[in-house]
Amino acid sequence: MHVDVSCITLGVVLTQANEGELDHPIMFASRKLSKAKNNYSTTERKGLAMVYMLKKFKHYMLGRHFKMYTGHSTLKYLVNKPVFGGGGIGRWGLLF
Repeated sequence: MHVDVSCITLGVVLTQANEGELDHPIMFASRKLSKAKNNYSTTERKGLAMVYMLKKFKHYMLGRHFKMYTGHSTLKYLVNKPVFGGGGIGRWGLLF
């Protein structure tokens, strides 16, 4: 799974690796952000995209191991962090 965001939209791609470990796209999804969410920080927007992807493609991923790719190192840290704080990112951690 690959996620990316801009200031006004978020996009996600569900992929599957073949024998050569090359990712082939299976499904795409995108969504325009509301005016309030346009003001989110980059970390919050990337987290929102990850949550969107998990909800959108949950029927493909339930009971399977999968990898989620994002180039945002802060978000990688937060997902692997053992204790979450409050707010949206903390709630998203429960989903991850």
